[in-house]
Amino acid sequence: MFSRRSFVASTAVAATALTGAHSVAGKDQVLPLSPIHQVRSEFLYFDDPVEAFRAHMRIERDLAESEGSTITWYHWMVFVIPGGRRPEPLMRYEGIEYSYFRNLGNNNYRIHAHNVSFPRDLKTNKFTDTVVNPITGERVRAPVSLLLHDTGTIASPIGFRNVNGDGTPQEVYRQFRIEDDLIKLDSVRSAPPEWPATHIENSCQWVGKDLFDNKAITSLPVHFCGHYAFEYYPWLKMPKGNGHLSGFWDGKKLNSPQDIPQEMLSRLEREYPELLAPRWGEFDKPVAFKI
Repeated sequence: MFSRRSFVASTAVAATALTGAHSVAGKDQVLPLSPIHQVRSEFLYFDDPVEAFRAHMRIERDLAESEGSTITWYHWMVFVIPGGRRPEPLMRYEGIEYSYFRNLGNNNYRIHAHNVSFPRDLKTNKFTDTVVNPITGERVRAPVSLLLHDTGTIASPIGFRNVNGDGTPQEVYRQFRIEDDLIKLDSVRSAPPEWPATHIENSCQWVGKDLFDNKAITSLPVHFCGHYAFEYYPWLKMPKGNGHLSGFWDGKKLNSPQDIPQEMLSRLEREYPELLAPRWGEFDKPVAFKI
């Protein structure tokens, strides 16, 4: 019977023999053995939806007592997915999302955010203001992506409600998982009702379990990756027909704007210094429903 223990032993023998062969060849390097273990993978459930929501807030933002803000930094690859053709890589963005929120009581948080994303050329990786549309072959202007008109949401254990909506909650899919010494959160949310139908956002965020278990940490230092599906940018000048864009991003939560990588921070300070701080004026807009 072939056991895991015999497999480990045989791997060690093979590695030793390989190391010896390298020594004969006049090389002193030693090949380290990769640790072999069975991955611990479990779903993590909360009996109380309030506790699940609060855990989500600690991961995604900050479980602030009154108000707070978080900033995340990311790289974002964009693909064109035309009807009847293979997807084509289009461009890279590097950007930030700054979110700011207030605790309204009874586990209701009003959240606003803005994004700034700078285009980078896929081949040179340099900041650029043009890209080649891989479907049409035309070089088109690629503007800086500024998301400054977020309507805001009220997030709570029942889901999220758009500030300018009728108060109907939109369910958020969330699933916590344990992977070895990490806590992972899978979440999915669709667009507000007034947005185009071709839009979905899903993400995976993770943090060390020891940090997650420390309830004194209200904003966890997570890394994340995720995916968007959304409509063509108008500036792509796509011919009429089926198709959409897809974006894959990865990044991390930062402690402050000063943690943004220097090249990007310098450009933000030069071109958009006002976006390196929360836009608290967004909270002056009225909520369209009773909380």
